[in-house]
Amino acid sequence: MKNKLYTFFLFVALTLVYSACSDDSLDPLQVNNIKKGRLLALRGTALTNVYSKGIPASEFFPRIATAADKISFEAEYLSDDPKSLQSVDFYVLKKVGATTDRVLIVNVPFSSFVNDGKYKNPWVSVTMNLADVLTKLGLPNTFPLDNTTINTLLSTYKFGINIEGDLNFTDGSKGLAANVVAAGLFQSDQFYPAQKLIYAVTDFCAYDVNAWAGTYEANEIYSNGVYGPYNVTVTKDATVANRFNIANFYDSGYTAYIEFSPSTSAGPSTQTVKFPDQTSGGKALTKSSGAYDQCLGTIKLNLDFDGGAWIYSLKKK
Repeated sequence: MKNKLYTFFLFVALTLVYSACSDDSLDPLQVNNIKKGRLLALRGTALTNVYSKGIPASEFFPRIATAADKISFEAEYLSDDPKSLQSVDFYVLKKVGATTDRVLIVNVPFSSFVNDGKYKNPWVSVTMNLADVLTKLGLPNTFPLDNTTINTLLSTYKFGINIEGDLNFTDGSKGLAANVVAAGLFQSDQFYPAQKLIYAVTDFCAYDVNAWAGTYEANEIYSNGVYGPYNVTVTKDATVANRFNIANFYDSGYTAYIEFSPSTSAGPSTQTVKFPDQTSGGKALTKSSGAYDQCLGTIKLNLDFDGGAWIYSLKKK
């Protein structure tokens, strides 16, 4: 492992401490003991994405969007009286200048909910087609999207398209998303989590082999700190397709090479790059994997080199 001075990270853990013994009744959502609250709780893959994987519940890529794109999620109705729900109104939040308008996209009646044992309470699967979402936002929904629509989505909605729901109850009352507060979640009528579900808008640029040569800022990211930044030069290999040679690898004058997997239409998850197993500076370089972002001109590579595993981060200057 490189014997140089590192800039250390300091991670601060924010911990919630409860001054009581373990007790199911201390569950912040009181799922098993709901009396006051009536919740529409996110479930399924969308919940796993948000809370377990730390990725959007759903996303789309305006530059390669198609009529098949959609947002789907499951929601469970939590209440001591499951039959108290009449329907749910889902809205998209349309941005108009500095203001936001709620535009109804779909009403889901309670008759669409099922109670088949998948979840403890009645639940429903909801799907909204991207074409319908765009229409509600006042944007063209002809695919492929035109450049004006793409630019609007990537700027005005760069943090995602927000979706929220109002609960309509059989007694004529409503549980409005606007009335939900962060405290005492289990005592509120709400679309959980956090009142809004985000349909992420993610930029995607198709692979361009001619865009990667140049000077890059390099950082070496280790478990205990970072070495860098320093400059490296990336040049296109004259014989092997999609191979690029890195000069001053490891900030030691070494040379190494990487190979890109071209991606043109399948989304960012297919934009992969790696160091094929090789020798650099007389040392074995192995076990590499990584990803690139064509739009941002960034590369992040996992590798095992000079005694351990670390991450090599490159950003084009």
